[in-house]
Amino acid sequence: MRRTFILFAFLFLCSWEGYAQWNTNNILRMGQNAIYFDDYISAIDNFNNIIRVKPYLSEPYFFRGLAKLNLDDYEGAIQDYSKAIELNPNYFHAYMYRGVAWHNLRKYEEAMADYAQAIALEPRDAYVYANRGITEAEMGDFKAAEKDYSKALMIDSKLVAAYLNRAVVREKLDDWEGAMADCSSAIRLNMFSDDAFGLRGYLWFQHKEYHNAIEDFNRALKANPENKRILMSRAMVWYEMKKYPEVLNDYSEVIRIDSNYIYAYYNRAMLRAEVGEKNAAIRDLDKVVEMNPDNILIYFNRGLLKMDIRDWYGAYDDFTESIHLYPDFVKAYLARAAVNQELKDFEAADKDHYLAMQIMDRYKRMKEGDKNALVDTTANFQKLIDINARHDEVRDVINGRVQDKKVIIELQDVFYVQYLSLDSLRSGKVQYYNRHIMDYNQAHNYNPAITLCNKDLVYPADFAESYVEELTGRIMQTGDADAYLIRGSIYLNQKEYAKAIEDLSAILEKEPDNLLALFNLANARMLMFDYIESVDDKIPRIVGEQQQMQRKIDYSQVIEGYNECLRIDPDFVFALFNMANVYAKNGEIERAIETFNQVLRLDKDIAEAYFNRGLLYIYTGQKALANADLSKAGELGIVSAYNVIKRYCKEN
Repeated sequence: MRRTFILFAFLFLCSWEGYAQWNTNNILRMGQNAIYFDDYISAIDNFNNIIRVKPYLSEPYFFRGLAKLNLDDYEGAIQDYSKAIELNPNYFHAYMYRGVAWHNLRKYEEAMADYAQAIALEPRDAYVYANRGITEAEMGDFKAAEKDYSKALMIDSKLVAAYLNRAVVREKLDDWEGAMADCSSAIRLNMFSDDAFGLRGYLWFQHKEYHNAIEDFNRALKANPENKRILMSRAMVWYEMKKYPEVLNDYSEVIRIDSNYIYAYYNRAMLRAEVGEKNAAIRDLDKVVEMNPDNILIYFNRGLLKMDIRDWYGAYDDFTESIHLYPDFVKAYLARAAVNQELKDFEAADKDHYLAMQIMDRYKRMKEGDKNALVDTTANFQKLIDINARHDEVRDVINGRVQDKKVIIELQDVFYVQYLSLDSLRSGKVQYYNRHIMDYNQAHNYNPAITLCNKDLVYPADFAESYVEELTGRIMQTGDADAYLIRGSIYLNQKEYAKAIEDLSAILEKEPDNLLALFNLANARMLMFDYIESVDDKIPRIVGEQQQMQRKIDYSQVIEGYNECLRIDPDFVFALFNMANVYAKNGEIERAIETFNQVLRLDKDIAEAYFNRGLLYIYTGQKALANADLSKAGELGIVSAYNVIKRYCKEN
């Protein structure tokens, strides 16, 4: 059983001597409280507010780094900790937590250097020794880890996690009695620690003390009845005791707690197969295949079960899929040969048997020089039989927590001018500052008011229809350009692109340099082109690490429109942003990246530009640049950026 080392990342209170301004302290305290309640996004927003006003303070950078650390944005956290250290070279906690971030990036030497610096600054802090012990254990230096855990416990004898981690490394060092003693010490300190009882139960299991193991697992589950890991461990012990109904009950309980817990389905399927519940086992494996479609072992085992119930065609399909995933899978060829025999296709059976023999002969004849090829092949096989646990956790993005699952990533939408009703203000942030928008609104005393937004504003029921009717009356009476602009913008919002184009073109006949009309006309044309293409599902998207490019769309009119906007105002950053999106959608990735660069040179606070450029960096394989951009996007308020970092920016 593989144990996971527990990172010490405890929140602490800092004194704020010397910073007497109440507002700063109050906002800082709000940010700290947000971290305490796992509301990391709000925390980042609070620290951003302080940094904008007082960039010379080290503490907001540190705490923002702490929030990013909890969002798995380790690169972003390191940048913030480094800034805090730059401002305060003796910032002990910044060194320690930067070490934790380095550790999570598997950059252990950097982590060790930061822990050493932290210890030099504060040699009596238990947590820094405990954290260094974790890194040493991950590096395989269990003796050094044991020493550091012991040092931590000399400083703070009530550090439960240090006892548990030392128990883990002592078990690695074959010191079973020492490991047991550490678990018992942890239990004395916290009789409700499911981790302590669970680890001691595992140690009992290792020594085949099954009844003691069950007793400890029961006590762990009394403390935390929904601990899936403990339930799975107890099921393993029940299995060794041949108490199969209890095993099935524990697996079923795990599935009740978490309907996406893939290991429980797989193990229950294997047990059901063993006790003769073949059809139920197949249903469990169906669920596993749904969550883990690239695992050859699942197809193979399901194929064997289908053979048992004489579902020959189903078995044939499963063995064929196994071979498709791993062409050297000898057992799958032999199993399919047996199925072909049952189907009376003797020629196919002979062919499969022949292919299996060829593969075996090839491996038998492998010379020493072919060892690397064999290693590569077996490593590939291992990847294909390892169940992917990514689906174990199905946490939503709530209070800043980031879901760890396969996500589809798409470019942030283009910006366009939208009519701003009072009710639409409830949609949240709808506007970046732009002088053209501001001048228009001030000239009209905000009646009507417009905004730049890349999300469709939701208008009250029946509002659009009634207001369009009113605007139409004004247009018929006076040909009012403002009425055309607002009506065209509403049409654009409602996806009535032809009507929008007609209204915006009418303005430009009289005012050819009307920037807002030019901008929305280009947007309307682009969105119409995209809509037409979407009917056949042909809009290019970035999906995972792969780009599915379709035929190019002729966006020349759209680009011409954005260039006209830039002729009128070279600093009109939203025309550049939209142009970059067009390039990206049409497969001109490098050109899109360069255009996003221009956007950010003009305005360094446009979150969507960082986000989109980050996605393009992912597509081009530049993970470090992607991580930096997405971290900045998350910092500026795009929460989904942290999902993308977690899924796509980690080193393999």
